[in-house]
Amino acid sequence: MDHIIPPKEYHWQPGNLISQNFKLGNNGHICVVLNRRIQVPSHVVKLLWKNATVRCAVDGGSNHWRDFVLAEGINSSSKSTSATSLEPLDVITGDFDSITEETVEFFKTTPKIHTPDQDATDFTKALNVLQPVMTQRKVQDVVVFHDCSGRLDQVMANLNTLYKVQKENCNVYLLSGNSVTWLLRPGKHTIQVPLDLVTSQRWCSLMPVGASAHNVTTTGLKWNLYHAHMEFGGMVSTSNTYSTEFVQIETDSNLIWSMGAYDFEEKVRLTAK
Repeated sequence: MDHIIPPKEYHWQPGNLISQNFKLGNNGHICVVLNRRIQVPSHVVKLLWKNATVRCAVDGGSNHWRDFVLAEGINSSSKSTSATSLEPLDVITGDFDSITEETVEFFKTTPKIHTPDQDATDFTKALNVLQPVMTQRKVQDVVVFHDCSGRLDQVMANLNTLYKVQKENCNVYLLSGNSVTWLLRPGKHTIQVPLDLVTSQRWCSLMPVGASAHNVTTTGLKWNLYHAHMEFGGMVSTSNTYSTEFVQIETDSNLIWSMGAYDFEEKVRLTAK
């Protein structure tokens, strides 16, 4: 009789990213800024940045981090943790085709690692650079400030990076102005959804990007799936929502999970201050 291996179990608490302590894991998390305007509410950015173990900007992302620092009137060169300062960048990586001379001068004391390989995106290369540090410091979580609007090819490239860097010791969260997105590996996942998102019936979605999922079962969603076959050109689950704060998903293939995180009007109000 064949021995049946039970599915690997994963537990996710996105509230730690968007509504509670803004810190992931016992050893903190890594913050990465991509080459897109930062749309995440500023108070969230600052708290995630403060609680990070390592802080990295990817090529042109350093331009946007400079813009954020200047817009907030923050002193980024000080190690002080006062209200008028912000922890400095630890490293800038990339092929450096997007970083401006003004930004290079602004972050002239920040270490820079050149990653010229054109067979991978600067985002993917940055995570490869960060992997040894993550292993040494036992950090598993990476919070990425990105943007879902604008160029579709960049959005898809970011999703592709989630697949390329998937490891048991590496969880990458794409955080935009109104959503958080990450990869669900084959196994059984429990996602603890912040109660306010359940009450307000915010959106969530499951997408089989790149390959079919032949057996997907969920509980805790308004429209659940039962041993569903999911693929592009067939069934995908978008514009779903919650029936409870604990969502369970069992899948035999990788799936992209994305969920609404912030209210758009609130985002505009916060960035206007």
